[in-house]
Amino acid sequence: MGILNGLFGRESATGHKTEAGAEDSPGWEAITEACERIYPDQVAPFHVSTLVPSFLSDDDSDDPLDGISVYRAAQPRPHWHYVTYGLTDLYGEQGDSGDGVSGYGFELTFRLADDEVLKAKEPPTWPVSLLQNLARYVFRTGNGFAPNHHIDANGPISLEEETTQTALGFIEDPDLGSIGTPSGSVQFVQLVGLTAEDLDDVNNWDAEKFFALLTGSRPKGITELRGVSLRADPEIAARIAEGRKKDGSQMGQVFIDVLRIASEGGMPMLTIGARVAGVLGERLNSRLPHGREFLLHSPDAELLFLPGGHTRIQLGDKEATLTLDPADLSRLTATLRARAGQYMAPDGVIWNVERTEITDSDGNVIETIG
Repeated sequence: MGILNGLFGRESATGHKTEAGAEDSPGWEAITEACERIYPDQVAPFHVSTLVPSFLSDDDSDDPLDGISVYRAAQPRPHWHYVTYGLTDLYGEQGDSGDGVSGYGFELTFRLADDEVLKAKEPPTWPVSLLQNLARYVFRTGNGFAPNHHIDANGPISLEEETTQTALGFIEDPDLGSIGTPSGSVQFVQLVGLTAEDLDDVNNWDAEKFFALLTGSRPKGITELRGVSLRADPEIAARIAEGRKKDGSQMGQVFIDVLRIASEGGMPMLTIGARVAGVLGERLNSRLPHGREFLLHSPDAELLFLPGGHTRIQLGDKEATLTLDPADLSRLTATLRARAGQYMAPDGVIWNVERTEITDSDGNVIETIG
């Protein structure tokens, strides 16, 4: 749905958009006070809010965030600073949570580079759509975001402006950090744009070490829409390459859409999508040689890869375990391709690779792989 199709309006001041006061929205006020400590001269930032707050709506297609405030920042370079309201308990309904966490325990932030930020009348609105979409995912799945998480956007993070950023990472907001509220703690988790090369590095290395390099290279984690990957700096590229070789990957499992386990002519047949087939060898090589397992998990099945001295496969109805020796790991890596078809590696194991269709939020196919 269009994120700005009449659902948002501009307010002249921060605070709850109804007549409620601070006593009725303690969580909201806590977020606002945290922002005002950083931006004391911006008591009335640009703000967008839903006409129907999430807690009054039963429709999960509605925009889940109750509001997003946007601040102008001059340092360390001019940028917009977006802050969400709605992933935590804004109105004191939760009370003492017991686990010490308010709502989902975090709000999202985003910093977008813009040299004209001090002159512009208002900020770009596409990040509002991005933040609402991420919040919608949280509300629908119950899965939250935390520092060192990362996701593939399956395309540019902005459809309105040219960008090299096709994935997102998450760090703790360097200014807002974490705060306490009457309902529990709130951590401000900041989105950072990543290139496809950045995503490959974070997938096949240690996410914490990668994001430490990123924040050291990009003060405050500001996203530059046409920014280059970290590897554009030769010194950082060398550190990443050395780290990947030494440490391997800390990502032990991946959730995928297509994974089926069957038997064909007495041989096991494993069905995956072309997109997964194109990167599986690299993922396995960043785990198995370091003595670590790797799991592919789908709604229908699970496939566990183990390192071992002898190759073998064990099949169940909806699960399989494939143990690979070094030679067969190399063979599998060399055999699988991001192209629809059937492949055999190791001997006696058939891989059935299907085309992968990448769709937008409306279900339209925007890319076909394989």
